Amino acid sequence: MADEISLIMADLTGQQALFPKDLETSARTLLDQSGLGYSQFNELLLLLGYDRVTPEFFQFLIDGTIEYQYGNALKSLEQFRAGVERFRILAIRSFGNIKFGFKYLSAPTTNLFAEIGKLGKVEETRFSKRHEPLAPIELIPAEKTYYLGYLIERLLLARLKENPNDAEAKAQLEERRLIVEQGKRNQEAYLASDHMDVYVATSMRERHEFQIIGQVIDEVFGAPLLKSLNLRWFDPTQAYCVDRIDKGLAEALMLKRAQCTLYLAQESDTLGKDSELASTLAQGKPVIAYVPRVEENKEEEFVNRLLQMVREASPGTPEARMILDQLRVFAPDAAWKDQEVIAWINSPTTIDLAVAKKKLGGAIRKHYDGRASGLKETHPLGIQVHLQTGVANGVLVARTPAECASLIYQILTGTLEFRIEPKEVENRRYLLLREKSTDSVFRVVTGDNFLTNAFWNFYLAK
Repeated sequence: MADEISLIMADLTGQQALFPKDLETSARTLLDQSGLGYSQFNELLLLLGYDRVTPEFFQFLIDGTIEYQYGNALKSLEQFRAGVERFRILAIRSFGNIKFGFKYLSAPTTNLFAEIGKLGKVEETRFSKRHEPLAPIELIPAEKTYYLGYLIERLLLARLKENPNDAEAKAQLEERRLIVEQGKRNQEAYLASDHMDVYVATSMRERHEFQIIGQVIDEVFGAPLLKSLNLRWFDPTQAYCVDRIDKGLAEALMLKRAQCTLYLAQESDTLGKDSELASTLAQGKPVIAYVPRVEENKEEEFVNRLLQMVREASPGTPEARMILDQLRVFAPDAAWKDQEVIAWINSPTTIDLAVAKKKLGGAIRKHYDGRASGLKETHPLGIQVHLQTGVANGVLVARTPAECASLIYQILTGTLEFRIEPKEVENRRYLLLREKSTDSVFRVVTGDNFLTNAFWNFYLAK
């Protein structure tokens, strides 16, 4: 079995020693007494067959800074381990490969200060001292954003075709016209904005979904942690494009400009929204996936809030019908497999509303817990490769608006914290870089050596 010093050195360099030697006693003695100095550390590297490192790199192992002074040393095994862990997190975040990270970051030709600075802390004043936009967003109330959709226009025109004297339809068309003009102005404001921090990825089919999205966005960006930062975010429910071509190009530009994407998992998801998640990861930028958490003992409260929004969007709809419609969304198989639901469909007047709400609450909780688990742990597409560097990126899964706000703050200010989790699969050692607050996988390193060799040979080929 390899000694502890050799194991730590293998973790640091990303490979086993070329010249294995028993240096445990001498290295530990130095760590416990006078400390392991820079020259001694380089001698240790050479004796094991590794490349030497720069003084700045050695100082980074000591305390995370790079201003080396003669006489500085690693004073304990715990400090050595912590320094190696610090470096491995930097290497995985920057390159997705510890071996390459060690060779590159420890080389005298590398500007270590610049490389560390890419992932360094950003002062809040960078955001809070911004000037206000010349053309601010004209906020459209959440209950009115539905008018920016194309579906409502078709429905209203169909009503007028059937009854040209439908006064309500005429009034709604006029209201839509005014809101569309507001949406067009917002679109220009987004395109002209000199800052863009967050892209909000949404998908809306039903009227109440617009209200839900509006509420979530208000809670996230209205959080005290973010309110003082003077952030800019792109909310597609506030903008209007005349043609789908314009919409596609404009949203692609917003994805390119934003520093991260807030992906809102909803009742149902779409190809467009999922492609926005993938596009962000492919640019090497973070994705925060908001998946609502439905507490087991608060399902009824969640259901009542949902039904109230549905009721406001479609007044006059019987509650039994609303529940069946939501069961169709969250538990579509129930129409064929659940005898109680089948009976309700055949005879809606027989529905026990309390029982039906409880069933709906359970279905919603299962739906969202499954989405969170898939994005966080199980679905292969929860990991996407940065097309330029080959670094594999995961999704940060948040279950509350407050968690979303905290993650956005940490991403923009460079204060995310991580831990490395080793994972053994068929004698292969994988590394998962997990974000500490949500325990989400942020980066991965495969344990398949053959895949690693083939991947980097082809990926980095000119």
